Amino acid sequence: MNGDLLLYNGCVVTETHAIENGYLLIDGGEIISYGEGPSNKKDCANAEVNLKIDCKSMYIVPGFIDIHTHGIMDVDFMESPAEKIVEGLNEYTRYGVTGVLGTTLSNPLYNILKQLKEFRKVREDKTFGNVLIGAHIEGPWLAPRCRGGHALEYLVHPDRDDVERLLGEAGDIIKTVTFAPELNNSIWLAERLTREGIIPVIGHTEATYEQTEAVIRAGARHVTHMYDALLSYKENPKEALVMMPGVETSVVLHDEVSIELIGCPIHVPKPFFRYINKVKPADKKIIVTDSLVGTGMKNGTILTCKDGRKVYVRDGVLRMIDDDPSINGNLTGSAVTMNLALKRLVAYTGQPLPEALRWATINPAKLLGLDQSKGSIKPGKDADIVVMDENFNVKVTVLKGSIVYRSSDL
Repeated sequence: MNGDLLLYNGCVVTETHAIENGYLLIDGGEIISYGEGPSNKKDCANAEVNLKIDCKSMYIVPGFIDIHTHGIMDVDFMESPAEKIVEGLNEYTRYGVTGVLGTTLSNPLYNILKQLKEFRKVREDKTFGNVLIGAHIEGPWLAPRCRGGHALEYLVHPDRDDVERLLGEAGDIIKTVTFAPELNNSIWLAERLTREGIIPVIGHTEATYEQTEAVIRAGARHVTHMYDALLSYKENPKEALVMMPGVETSVVLHDEVSIELIGCPIHVPKPFFRYINKVKPADKKIIVTDSLVGTGMKNGTILTCKDGRKVYVRDGVLRMIDDDPSINGNLTGSAVTMNLALKRLVAYTGQPLPEALRWATINPAKLLGLDQSKGSIKPGKDADIVVMDENFNVKVTVLKGSIVYRSSDL
C-alpha cells in the first residue's frame, strides 16, 4: 500500500453504503483506493504512506459542496476583496466544505462585475483557490414582493444588453443565475444562459404554474431555497377558495429540476424536508446554507450592517436588534454551517447517512457538471475528503490530497 495519505479505522461512506472499519488511500491529490481494513496502527505499519491518520471509528466522507452561500465570519462575497475571500474559504474548510459557489446580492451591474473580477483573483490562490468553484448570481432579476433581503431599489427586469455584458465579462466564472420566471425576458434569459453552459435557477418569485413551465422548457433546472421568498399557490380570482397551481407544483412534477433547501428549521419548517425527500428523485435534492457574514461566530455576537442596523448570531441564524419590539428579534438571515445543515437533514428526514450525504456532495456536483471528479468517494476522483464524528463535528478536511484543516484532538 503506497501513497501520500492513509485514513484508516473509520466508517467510509460511499454513494450507496457505508463500510465499517474502512480505509481510504490518497496519492497525488486523487483517491487511489478504499475498502475494509487496515483497522489499527499495527496493520498499517508496513504501508509505505507519508502520513497515516487513525480516524477512531469516525466517518470518512466526501467534502461538502455549498452552492448557495453569501459569506462566513467577516467575509462577504459581495464586498470582500480577493485576499479576504481566501481567508473565508479557509474558514469554510473547518466545517467540511471543499467547494463553494460564492453568491452575490442584487446590486448595480458594475458592482457585480467588479466582485466577479475579485473571484478570478481568488482562483489563483494555490491552497484555497480550488474551493471557489464559481459564482452564483442571485439578483437583480427578482420579484419585488419576494425579494427577501435584497434591496428593492436594485431589482430590475432582465435587460438583454446587461445580460450580454455580464456574460461577456464574467461568463467564465458564473455557474448559476437565480431569476423570477414572471419577469420580462425571463424565457430568453433561461435560453441564453443554457446556451452559455450556465444553469438557470428559479427563485424569489410568485410566478404562476404556466410561467414556471415556460422557463423550465427554456432550460431552468434548479430552484433557489424552496419555501423561502417563493409563493407556491394563489387563490383563483374567479373562484373563492379555489387554489391555482404555482411554482411548487411545476418544479415537483419536473424530475429534471433539482430543489435546494436551507438546512435550518426556521427558514424551512421540518415537514418540508420530509416532503421534498419523498417527492423528488434521489439526485435532485440539495442542502445549502445561504449563510451570511457572522456565520461561524459565537452565539450572541453582535454585528453592525453597512446601513447601521444591528444583528446578532443565535443558533444558526441572524436576528435583528431594534428598539421597536415588533422588529427586535426578527429573522434576518442564515448563519448555519454545512455540517450542521447535514446533521439537521438526517434528523428531520430520518434518512441513513449515505442517502442524506448525497444532498451535500454528489447531487450539487452533478448539478454543476463536476460529478466525474468530485462529490463521492471513488478511485480517480479528487481527494476532497472530510473526517467527522457522530455529532457531525469536523475533525479533518482534505482538499485535493492536502490537509487544510485538522482539529487538535485528532
